[in-house]
Amino acid sequence: MNGCSRSPQLVAALAVAAMHTGALAVNGALPGGNGIKNAAMGGASIALPLDAVAAANNPAGIAFVPASTTFGLQVFRGQSSANYVLPGNRLRNSQTELAPEGGINWHLDSTVSFGISISGAGAGSDYGQAALPVPGAGMAKTTLRIAEIIPTVAWKPSPDLALGVGLTLARQQFEADGVIVPAPVPGGLLPLSGHGRQTATGVGLRAGLLWKPAADWSLGVNLKSRARMGRLDGYDRDLLAYSGGRLDVPAQYGVGLAWQASGRLTLAADVLRILWGDIKAMQDPNGFAWPNQPVLRFGAAWQLDDRWTLRAGYSRNRSQIDSSRAVQNLLVPSIHKEAYTAGLSWRVNPHSELNLGYELNPRTTLTGTGASTGTSLTSKVQMFLLGYHHTF
Repeated sequence: MNGCSRSPQLVAALAVAAMHTGALAVNGALPGGNGIKNAAMGGASIALPLDAVAAANNPAGIAFVPASTTFGLQVFRGQSSANYVLPGNRLRNSQTELAPEGGINWHLDSTVSFGISISGAGAGSDYGQAALPVPGAGMAKTTLRIAEIIPTVAWKPSPDLALGVGLTLARQQFEADGVIVPAPVPGGLLPLSGHGRQTATGVGLRAGLLWKPAADWSLGVNLKSRARMGRLDGYDRDLLAYSGGRLDVPAQYGVGLAWQASGRLTLAADVLRILWGDIKAMQDPNGFAWPNQPVLRFGAAWQLDDRWTLRAGYSRNRSQIDSSRAVQNLLVPSIHKEAYTAGLSWRVNPHSELNLGYELNPRTTLTGTGASTGTSLTSKVQMFLLGYHHTF
């Protein structure tokens, strides 16, 4: 019981920490996976809940996770560069960021479960110099941080079926500087003034289903509504004027399948769609213009013995940035299409488990076309994952 009484305070601490760290994400501004074990399996998770972060993947999943608590840390190492607009104008960016995650899960009785999951997302860059030699231009940098607290309730009307609903309580930090836009004078350029770090909050809904039609098969469905965020002061006058200063967190939906192929081998796959294109900020004709994004995720877990489990995975998405929009996306170079993952779990004792993971988003280059001819973006992202899971 002492562990249970301390867990809510630790989860609250994670929520605070999530607002002071950032992440370089790979699916636009979203991580490849939530929960260290699922992230090490390519992010496949909708039909395979593995820890107390399950509500971030599928709210119904908490019904099939033991009463437990989970704490994780994702270390993002991003390196990017750009040949930007002018010949010889080369920019470089290198960042290391930390993103905590976690959760706690209780079973109120045999049919009702309650949990709180915390996840983070974000994107950004810091080139350490002006993007172009324009008088008055600041250092080219941007930071987007999103922390989501997800209180969730799940109901099991039968042992093989669970339904879950939850809230997305989102808090956002945004800062951009060094943005340069076309001036009213033909051929001129105008640097925008920075507005510092601004915050906004928003709320969304989640729902999910998890069904086990057979002992070795699971089918999951996950629905997440858009989190409608508040106005980011100052940015509503220029950079985000088209959306009234709002940068919503996108809706998404997906289905997943998991198969216990043998006593030691588990396979999982997800099909996910992230609705970036439905956000007003992405519909700006002069803006980022990210489309709705399909994501495929595949993973496998091999249990070596009672203590050790190996994990591996692969995910692939559609390129988030069109080549004609390379110039507009300098500060958020989310150009990765695929990721390779691996992980290891060690059960220290019947109640405690340590988890390690690694994700590689290989070096990728986007060469600008059309209005972005002459600009190219290159990026490589690695993620090092460490987590602890404790069953009550």
